[in-house]
Amino acid sequence: MRSPTTLQNVLHTPLKRSEREVLENRPKPPVDVKRKLRQHARFGCCRCGIPIYQYHHIIPYSREQHFRVEDMMLLCPLCHDMASKGALSEAQQREIQANHFNSRRGLTGGMLHVNQEYCAVLAGGVLLAGEGPLLIANEEPLLSLSPGNDGHLRLSATLYDRLGNLIALIDDNERVSGDAAIWDLEAEHRKLVVRSAANQVAMHLSAKGEPAHLRAKFWHSGSLIDLRGVGIRVDGVNAGQEISQGLAFAGMMLKVNTLDQVVEIDSQLKSGFLISEYDPDVRLRKAIAAWQKLKPKST
Repeated sequence: MRSPTTLQNVLHTPLKRSEREVLENRPKPPVDVKRKLRQHARFGCCRCGIPIYQYHHIIPYSREQHFRVEDMMLLCPLCHDMASKGALSEAQQREIQANHFNSRRGLTGGMLHVNQEYCAVLAGGVLLAGEGPLLIANEEPLLSLSPGNDGHLRLSATLYDRLGNLIALIDDNERVSGDAAIWDLEAEHRKLVVRSAANQVAMHLSAKGEPAHLRAKFWHSGSLIDLRGVGIRVDGVNAGQEISQGLAFAGMMLKVNTLDQVVEIDSQLKSGFLISEYDPDVRLRKAIAAWQKLKPKST
């Protein structure tokens, strides 16, 4: 795993003003172009396989304004910075594009793979089955999960530090914003770790078993929402005391009010199911079955 500090000179090389203006004002890649790039790279960085990525122009957009699939590829934030700031030559980039990581390694180091058509997550000892927003703080979604095509997991997350600075904004596995120099990613085919700084894990998502396990620390409005272990704590106070650990929720999400230190359960759709079952395996199966009843039918 590469440490961001080993890339310090690359990451902190400033862009020229003209290049920065082009990057800030350019349109987003067309939807079909992004889809083809994701499929080609098998949903991970072409260089290292990390499943959080950006759309990189091998021929720089500042030089030629284009969205040609053959001259673009997926790169994670760190690899993207390396390529954009000259640490990878065009020839090296072409080689990476043609022989991308996930193809060489058969996905073993690449995309989050769940092998299922649903999301079931254990967070703070609470079982949530469904897809879409799972955690909302003060009306802002902080974490969403949904199953994508070919069994890969789609993740959206908003991570702040304790001062309210945006560390990372991830939308359907695409890193939208955030400083690559101050956060780090580690990924296997069924595990994702996001660090806000050295030795500071902001989110640890393991999909190695059923349900997936989430351990996370989310900052919002100066308060810490702690989903590690059993219990949902806000600034050290168990704010989810009314939510029994023996329950499962289908089609529902956690809503946190940091000011009042309160956690509530709310529905993702118009309705949801509450399942009470002592046996954890039976509880999971009942929650999945309940979600299948709630899930909108695709047309």
